[in-house]
Amino acid sequence: MLDAAYSLEWVRPVEDHARLILDWRNDPMTRQMSFNQDVQAWETFWPNFQAVSFREPALPPLFVLKQGVRVAFVAFRAVSHTAHPRLKACELSINVAPEARGQGVATQALQLALDFLKRQGVDQVLAEIKVENAVSIQAFQKAGFEFVGEADKRHALSGNMYRIQRLVAALIPPFLADGSVYVIAEAGSNWRMGTPKRDREMARALIDVAVVAGANAVKFQTYRPESVYVENAGSSDYLSENGISESIRDIFTDLAMPYELLGELADYCRQQGIDFMSTPFSKADFEAVDPHVAIHKIASYEISHVRLLELAARSGKPLILSTGASTEADIAWAVETFYANGGTRLCLLQCTAKYPAPLDSLNLNTIPWLKRRFGVTTGLSDHSRDPVYGPLAAVALGAQVIEKHYTLDNRLPGPDHPFALTPDELGQMVTAIRAAEQVAGTGIKEILPAEAELSTYARRGVQAIRPIAVGDSLVEEENIAILRPGKQRIGVHPRFLREIQGHRAQRAIAPGDGLQPGDWAAEP
Repeated sequence: MLDAAYSLEWVRPVEDHARLILDWRNDPMTRQMSFNQDVQAWETFWPNFQAVSFREPALPPLFVLKQGVRVAFVAFRAVSHTAHPRLKACELSINVAPEARGQGVATQALQLALDFLKRQGVDQVLAEIKVENAVSIQAFQKAGFEFVGEADKRHALSGNMYRIQRLVAALIPPFLADGSVYVIAEAGSNWRMGTPKRDREMARALIDVAVVAGANAVKFQTYRPESVYVENAGSSDYLSENGISESIRDIFTDLAMPYELLGELADYCRQQGIDFMSTPFSKADFEAVDPHVAIHKIASYEISHVRLLELAARSGKPLILSTGASTEADIAWAVETFYANGGTRLCLLQCTAKYPAPLDSLNLNTIPWLKRRFGVTTGLSDHSRDPVYGPLAAVALGAQVIEKHYTLDNRLPGPDHPFALTPDELGQMVTAIRAAEQVAGTGIKEILPAEAELSTYARRGVQAIRPIAVGDSLVEEENIAILRPGKQRIGVHPRFLREIQGHRAQRAIAPGDGLQPGDWAAEP
């Protein structure tokens, strides 16, 4: 539980911030538990602080304040997740002010940092701590980190070997832990065919289609008319425009899924290797659905249904909540209600409550906004008719869940068939999403494995263009030049030319070979 006395302050690349951090860093007890135990000098710390600490704008270093007083410093470094490259991961380190030790600062600071990282779109946070630093390990575990193993680690600067514990904090629900977009094939009410036998056959056929398409889950809807609309609710204008003029209560009566069908469909989904989901619309619906699902989904129009939010929170299961026809205040209230009742894993879906939704109404830029505003995973419940445009753009903006209606045939009778995807279109959508995952990458700018060969073949370095003997003066365009090495060894970066120019060679260098660190020195 976050203490309201704690807050965050951006660290800036200014001298007074750096000197305070250096003082904390050089404290004897801090150094004892650090990997680099040497006292750091201002002359080396200051340029390194400026060069390294502010490389990633989304992950700035932070001071942690307690009642306005700086009591800790947290720093982050973006890293590639080795198992699931699409997950955004970072390493976290913390330094508590010496005078603030023993006050529970570390745990509060870490919880505050994790909340900040959620809003920055980070999926997983890693930490490495020396095994003898039991106090820090305990603080990390209290903040929600889990132990994942021990290892030996050699410090890059000192060369010393340390035994460390590795800890991880997952900031996303378990169903997103492999880094893939979670695709929900929304069967909705499209299973209804008029008789129990045909209903079952259609529901199974829809599940089969979702499996073939490669979706992660099939979602149905479970409701009773009397617990959704008032008795005299009348007919829907949008359905009337599509030729469906019955009262909404009569429509819901016809499309109500029998509770006894839920277990049967859930079992069939398990047999087919796909997750089963169903949206409840009342307490009774929730109690019928809950035994059969690992993830709950609440529809846009239920975002104000406090009883559903309470039940979802108390179930201990992740919740996916659509936000169609909602304001920021509506969403904030729902999120607060979910958390206040013990909920911990929430995903918000941008949704436009129109069927079908025009492409210019999708408002997909709210997807990263929802993540920043509420510190949750986000996605899209897409009611547009196109199978690709909305989902692809949403994934590019960071969506981790995509939900889309589908049917066997748009000509079938019922409110959801006309705007739903066909089986081929559903497959096209999933294929496009998986391709988008591949091209998205890690977000960390580095030399990729695919670039490895050309990075040493075609990048320019300082190369010898004539035979160079020991003691020869190194002069650009006389015996060295900025060239691509091809199959020769690549030389140092051309930024070293000013340092090299006119200095003496320390070894014999063959034409084409690249100059290496230590190959030049000033005359004695």
